[in-house]
Order: sequence, then structure tokens, then C-alpha cells
Amino acid sequence: MKTTNTNKHNSGRQPFFMALALFLCCAIIVCITGQQNDGYASSQNNTQVNSVKAAATAASGSAVSSGSAVSSKELRGVWVSFLSYSSKGYTKKSFTNYITKVFKKCKSNGYNTVFVHARMFSDAMYPSKYFPWSVYASGTAGKNPGFDPLKIMVDKAHGMGLSVHAWLNPYRISSSTTNINTLPKSSYAYKWAKSSSKAKRRNVLKYNGGLYYNPAKPDVRNLINNGVKEIVKNYNVDGIHFDDYFYPNLGTAYKKNFDRPEYNYYVKARKKSGKKYYGIVNWRRQNVDLLIKKVYKTVKTTRKKAVFGVSPAGNLDNLYLNNSYYCDVKKWMSSTGYIDYICPQIYWTFTHTVCPYKATCKRWANLKRNKNVKLYIGLAGYRAGLSKSQAKAVYDIGWSKSNTILKREVLYGRSTKKVSGYVLFSYADLNRKAAAKEIANLKKVFK
Repeated sequence: MKTTNTNKHNSGRQPFFMALALFLCCAIIVCITGQQNDGYASSQNNTQVNSVKAAATAASGSAVSSGSAVSSKELRGVWVSFLSYSSKGYTKKSFTNYITKVFKKCKSNGYNTVFVHARMFSDAMYPSKYFPWSVYASGTAGKNPGFDPLKIMVDKAHGMGLSVHAWLNPYRISSSTTNINTLPKSSYAYKWAKSSSKAKRRNVLKYNGGLYYNPAKPDVRNLINNGVKEIVKNYNVDGIHFDDYFYPNLGTAYKKNFDRPEYNYYVKARKKSGKKYYGIVNWRRQNVDLLIKKVYKTVKTTRKKAVFGVSPAGNLDNLYLNNSYYCDVKKWMSSTGYIDYICPQIYWTFTHTVCPYKATCKRWANLKRNKNVKLYIGLAGYRAGLSKSQAKAVYDIGWSKSNTILKREVLYGRSTKKVSGYVLFSYADLNRKAAAKEIANLKKVFK
């Protein structure tokens, strides 16, 4: 923040203003020190401290929107999942009260960033030209709740000194039904699926009990991109965040199912023009690459300070299987024009037999990475405090043997000097009794 002293040439008043400035500096220092001694939570109501933090953040170059304040260069985030919303919907007052409570809880636990679900199932928690209202806004899919939940979330977050990222699931339409008639008739998914054009109907695919947008189709990429532009243009978000829902696991028949017809068309066209073509695995990765690159460009050209990041599954080997995901994170991390950050979900303890935390974190940290791409680590708050039987059920007995796992995972990440932040899944676990000790220990390293 740059300021100008209009009295710098008035030698008669200079001693007075110097003394006044010194007094104010001392007052601010005392205020900050007192707040630190009284605990992190008390600072959320101190606008003077937030102003100082905002100035410090701006000086550090952190990508935060006007009005937000980040207390540390280290990102400390919480995913606020749709699972924490009510499917019965809200009034403006009830949603405002609820989200205020949510953000106060996040702030009091030492977090500086919230990743709020803005689109879960080809829907919207805001008035959209491209997606119908979410059931989690009004209680009925497609119904206007009469207020704007995303605006409330952005304004409340920034008012508390929290950065806010709009969290979107790009391809997922439904995970529990393939019945098109359950979708709002205003939905592109409904219109495409009911179209008289076979090509349009192929924009929506039924697979394994769910509905997905077809990653191979330009119509789909344009829809998702337009939805992102709408958010970044109309809301003062600090970032756009994609979850790990890309291609579903296509099983052993991956060469023949899902978007195979589009691949056949692609191969035919390439052969006809005498050009080389990808195998189906690399072709699918290219489809996802095209979306990621398109969205990145849109974010940067629409709101320069906003960031775009992706949170993939934490097992790198799984990301490069032939039958699922098809997200080339190594390319995104090492290149320009794809992402500003990557946040792998490393949801295992130090003793997990396949992906022990230390080795997995180190592996991600050692990947070739463009200097402008940051590495954050997704932490499994939802596994904190598991019983022995529950831990066995997820093949990670370590969760039942310690209440300091999350704390130690952060400390190890810091020791690598390559991790820029941590994101907890999810907000619900800040209130879960069985997770209380683990969350309290994590809070100690977030002060």
C-alpha cells in the first residue's frame, strides 16, 4: 500500500506529525501483541488488527481480493462442502446466520481461507445463466431462493479477513441417479439429454449409476468455462477451485465405453487429414487439459488477481492409470497456463502401507514445478478420531492410534520448504466430537 504525506514540506508541523506517527505505531504494536497473547480467535473482531494484516498481505503479493486479509503467507484452508449445507434450503436470514457461524469457527481455529461449494451437481449457489439453482439454496432444485448465497459467503468471508475460493465440480451432474427427468428443465444437462440431435444428447453420459458431462465435447468445455467466467466476473472471489471429479473409473472396458464414440470420430478425422493421433488414454488426458487451460485463461483475463487451482486425488500412480481420472498433473505443475496451485488430497497417516504420508508428500514436493505454481496439501480431517474398527475399515489403522497426525503432517510439510499451505476436509470435522483432540492439536500449529 502506497501513501503520500501531503505535509512533508511543512517543516513547522513535521515534528508534531512524526510524534503522532510514532504514537500510532506503538499503539498498533501493543494491540497486535495483546491479541496474540489473548489467542487467535479474538482477532476476528478487531478491525484495526485486520487492517494491519491486510496491508502486510498486500505487501507480500498474496492473491487476495480487496477487503480480505490473510494472516500468514501460509494458506490454511477449509473445504466447506455441500454436505454441510441443508438440503431443505434457507431464507436469506437463516443462511446469513449459518454461514457467519461457519466462518467464525474456521477463523477461530486458525484458518485464513475457505473453499465454499458453489457448484456441486451442475447447479449453482448463485443466480446463473448457465446452471439451475441448487437444492441446497432453496430446498428445491431449480427454484430461486430469493437471495444470493455466494454473495453472502464472499462478503462475510472478506469481512472476517478470510480469503474465499468458489469450489466447483466440473463434470458431475448426478452421482445417485441416471434419470434425466429428475433434473430441472432449465438445466443444460436436461436440454441436451432430451435434444432431437444425437450429437447434443452425447453431451450427457450415463455411467455407473450417475450422470456426467462428456469431457470430449466442446459444448461441455464451453459450458463449464462460461460458468467460471460468470463467477469471476460477478463476484470478488479470490480463486476458482476444481475438485478431483474428472473422468470416472471406467473399469476394464475403458477402451470401449463412455466417450469411445467421440474417440472414434477423432481418429477418423485425423486419419482422413493424414495426421497422427493419440491413443485413447492420452486423448482423454488431452480433453481434460483443454478444459483446464481454457478455465485458467478465463480466470486470468477476467480477474487478474484471482487464482485457479485443482485438488486431485493424492495417489500419483492412480492419476496415471489407464482407466480413470486422466488428469495430467505433472504437465499442469511444470508448465505455464494451466494452474496457479495444486492441492493433492493426501488423506493417509504416516504408517499407511500404500501411500504413507511422508513419502507421498515428499513425492509431490519433488515433482518438477513451475515457479509460479504453489503446492498445498489436502488433509483428512474426516478421518481424525476414528475408532480401531473404523480405521481398519479404511485400511489405515494409524488414525486410531494418535491424536497428533494432522499436526505432524503439517510440521513435516513445512520441513520440506516446498509446501505453501494446507486445506482441511472438511468444515464438519471442526465440530465433530471424535475429532476434537486431533483438531485442537492441529490448531496449535496454526497460531
